[in-house]
Amino acid sequence: MDDKNISLKEFVTTASTVLLEAEKNLQKLAQLALLNEPLLANTYSTRGDEQMATHLNQVSQQLTRLSQRSHMLRVYLQNGLASPLANDEQWPLIRILQSHEEERTQMARELEDSLGQLLANSVVELASCRQLLPNDNEAVSIGLDALQIELEQGLADVRWFIAELEPMTILNRLGLGGGIKRYLERYENRTGLQTQLQLKANIKRLPTVIEIAIFRIIQESLSNVYRHANATEVQVVLSENEEILQFSVIDNGRGFILDNLGKSRKNMGLARMVDYAELLNGKLKILSEPGQGTQVSLSIPYPLL
Repeated sequence: MDDKNISLKEFVTTASTVLLEAEKNLQKLAQLALLNEPLLANTYSTRGDEQMATHLNQVSQQLTRLSQRSHMLRVYLQNGLASPLANDEQWPLIRILQSHEEERTQMARELEDSLGQLLANSVVELASCRQLLPNDNEAVSIGLDALQIELEQGLADVRWFIAELEPMTILNRLGLGGGIKRYLERYENRTGLQTQLQLKANIKRLPTVIEIAIFRIIQESLSNVYRHANATEVQVVLSENEEILQFSVIDNGRGFILDNLGKSRKNMGLARMVDYAELLNGKLKILSEPGQGTQVSLSIPYPLL
């Protein structure tokens, strides 16, 4: 019995190591295919090469799925084979759930860093004002002014986080184009970056789930510009060509070497953007060079309504 237990432990350890390595290698291959696909499409113009670029995109998607399956199988083994292993039909739902959990974790950190810290400071300010109240009215007034400014910033943060968490409210009221415009106004006020929206197509109302997925990709791209690009300007372009909708986020930031993207893939939310693009049966392209800014583009077939 002990020998069997040891054998099982050894198997789980070995299998977990192999699966982890496979997971990383498959993801590297998926990233290479994703990065080379737009390069091939832009370098060559023949129909055959365009098809090759499309095939590379499909290969990238399949490699990503294999990497995800490897990850889930490794987790299943490490958890002692206690829970049922998901079948193929469940994989898309599992990946979406993982993306949602990553978004919630990121939002929780941001709330802790901004609103949590602000409220903690407000408590200290109020305590200080209470001690000064009988003796120093001027200091109390200064302290209350500072507290008001902090609370006003906190209110702006709350409204921003609500917009981040619930785009459906904006989209239902204003539609996709109007919703993106309103979001850019808030984004500019919050970040100080100059924004520009170019609507080169009269996009009709789309099903809610499609509008949300498009909005999330644009939202994630804009978040990356603010956090990583060191940019001063960002453009969002919506266009249509031959029943293909295209949405691009273009910044004038420092750019980066595409081969290095895999190292910061998780931090930049690329996995989530790829997931949303797959849900839309679309293609995600990233173009960037050091000192030349970055362009993230989503192309999807116009939904047949």
